[in-house]
Amino acid sequence: MNKDSTTENEELVAVKVWDWQTRVLHWLNALLVISLVLLILGYEGLEEMGRDDLAERFEELHAYFGGFFAVTFTLRVIWAFMGNKYARWSDIVPYTKEKITALKENIKWFLSGFKNKAPLVVGHNPVASLLYIALFFVLLAQIVTGLLLAGIEFDMFPGNLITGGLGEHAIEEIEEVAEEVHEFGLWFVIGFFIFHMGGLIIHHLFDRGGLLASMLHGKKYFRKEDLEL
Repeated sequence: MNKDSTTENEELVAVKVWDWQTRVLHWLNALLVISLVLLILGYEGLEEMGRDDLAERFEELHAYFGGFFAVTFTLRVIWAFMGNKYARWSDIVPYTKEKITALKENIKWFLSGFKNKAPLVVGHNPVASLLYIALFFVLLAQIVTGLLLAGIEFDMFPGNLITGGLGEHAIEEIEEVAEEVHEFGLWFVIGFFIFHMGGLIIHHLFDRGGLLASMLHGKKYFRKEDLEL
């Protein structure tokens, strides 16, 4: 950690938190998820307008983007075993005594209406981590059901390896369940995005660690005396 700047007579220290692999995968996954949501909403809107030909193109693009997302999502899961200490599952999942204490402190801070200063968190915020864990399972379900639906609708690999040899009745059953799960996942992701943006705004207003900017340059800023506690 090196002295970086001084703000309002407080000595701030820059801490390198996010490695470049985490940042690249974060933005790739974020952009892909946003694209997937916009494509499927566009597909549904075009269907409502009776533009089935154009709607099918949106749906096919959604399937291709989903295949790419399956790769980048898998890479992020793997990197959670290989990255620096802030990229790993041990920092994401709040299971240690230190993380549980930080979780309680952050919940108290939220419930207090953000009074006083925010509790110090260098890596993943433990409250946000609970949502990240839920999002992880939802995205995993989205990938599995999406690949199955792409295999049924467009005979795409690798979903077609499972659906290719099934009978018509079995395919209809899989398609019905997969569509229900995929629909739930869509609205969960939209809800998560709203909460995520709200959390970023809160931290921007009440915590000067530079959370959003840290996902660009990898650094967070803290008061020197806070880090020494």
